[in-house]
Amino acid sequence: MSHLHACKSTHVAALFRYCLCPKTTWFRAAAICVVSLGLLHVLSSAQGVPAKPPKPDLHAGGPSPSDIPNGETTEVVLPGHHLTGAHVDVKPICTIESYQVASDSEIRMKIKASRTIDDKDGACYLTVRTPGGTAQAWIIINFTESEQADFDARQRAEEKQKATAFQNRSGKSWQITFAGGQHKIYTATGPDPDGMPSFQSNSGASVKIAVSNDNKITIIDSGCIRTGSVVGNEVKNGQSMGQCDPLGSWTGTVER
Repeated sequence: MSHLHACKSTHVAALFRYCLCPKTTWFRAAAICVVSLGLLHVLSSAQGVPAKPPKPDLHAGGPSPSDIPNGETTEVVLPGHHLTGAHVDVKPICTIESYQVASDSEIRMKIKASRTIDDKDGACYLTVRTPGGTAQAWIIINFTESEQADFDARQRAEEKQKATAFQNRSGKSWQITFAGGQHKIYTATGPDPDGMPSFQSNSGASVKIAVSNDNKITIIDSGCIRTGSVVGNEVKNGQSMGQCDPLGSWTGTVER
């Protein structure tokens, strides 16, 4: 009879006896007993851990309808998977008046839209929670005709205000002084069709000058780019790159 047959049994206790059997070689015990006992530990541990329920899945075509009118209550169907026991929350520009988990693959809701013209996102976000986890979807809230007209008018006014502020930051004229003593003067001619502030140099060249919200200036003069930081009405750290004449550092003052 072999060493293995002398010590093994169909019972778990027999496995321990085999591992401690004096007739079992050390290498054989290490190779068989460690793996076998580890497997028994994993199996015994797994038997006591309940399976976690699956996470809700909303990848089934999305809410229907996908957009709803503002100021009204609309019935919305949300398809999905693993929806049993779901709880539904909505925010920020809508409220849920009622909902029913019709099946493991469908939720029926009544949602009221309450979007104001201050809201630019236009989305009502739905969060579905179950013991397995969470999932999200969204619905677009459509303005009424009059609300949309007010919203568009406000957007145009904001864009015009931004464009005016952009032009004002760029100034009416710039006087640039280079390290070698040369000077250039740029005079504003108004925005180009893309809204970029346009200037004309004292030599007649067309130049673009833009000052960003953080007061960084960029001057584009043909193949030459000059940059710097505007502090008050001055630039003291100007740099030049590209096909600039002259190259090198520069300072400047702006008239606004």
